[in-house]
Amino acid sequence: MIKESDRYLKNFEVSRSDFPLEIENFLSPEECKRLIKYYKKSPKRIAKDTFWDARVAPCKNLTSKEVRRIVEMLHYKIIGVTCGYYNENYLYPDFSNIVYWGSDMVLHPHCDNMHIYDSKLEHNTPQRDYSAVVCLNEEYEGGHTIFPEHGKEYPGKTGRLIVFPSGRSHPHGVTEVTSGSRYTFSMWMTKDVDYLFYTNKTNRLTNGVKNAIMNTKQLWKR
Repeated sequence: MIKESDRYLKNFEVSRSDFPLEIENFLSPEECKRLIKYYKKSPKRIAKDTFWDARVAPCKNLTSKEVRRIVEMLHYKIIGVTCGYYNENYLYPDFSNIVYWGSDMVLHPHCDNMHIYDSKLEHNTPQRDYSAVVCLNEEYEGGHTIFPEHGKEYPGKTGRLIVFPSGRSHPHGVTEVTSGSRYTFSMWMTKDVDYLFYTNKTNRLTNGVKNAIMNTKQLWKR
C-alpha cells in the first residue's frame, strides 16, 4: 500500500539520522482545547500570501490571561528542551502563532530560514534557528508533518511537540488535509536577541479596541 506521504518524499534522498525531537503529551488536552477556542474567537492575520491569509492567529496582543499563561509557558518549556536536545546555550522566542488547516490544504517541503532550492535568494526570516510545532487536535484525516530527507512522518496526535533546526538540514512539510480541521501551535527560535518576541500584558479595554479595528480592516479587505 502506498503511504500518503510517498509523493512528497520521493523527490528527496532519505539518508539522515539526526531526527527531529519528538515529545508526546507536551501540552495537555485541556490546554490544547483552550488554544483552539481562543483561535476561533481571535482576529486573524491578513497576509499578502493567500495561503496564510485569515487563518493564522499571532500570539501577540493576547486578550486572555489564561491563554497568555499557556503561550509563555510553552515558550519557556520549548526553549528548554530544544537547548537540551541540540546542545545550545541559549535561544530566544522569535515568533509564535496558532494555525488552522482545512480540507485540501497542503504545505510542500521547505525550510524556515532559507529558500530550499536556492540559498542565495533573500529570505524574510533568516534569523530563525529552530522551529517547533505542537499538534492541538487529531480529529482530521491527512495533515501529517513530514521530513522527507529523514523519511519521518508524524500523524496528528493531540499535545505532541516536534522540534527541529530551521535550515537546510531539516526540510519539512504537511501532507494534504483530506477531511476535518487541523490546528497547530507553531513557534520559531533565534539566537539573535534583536528578534526577541514578546507577548503583551493583558488590557481588556485596549485589546478590545485593537481587535475591533483589526476585524473591521479584515472585512474591508474581503
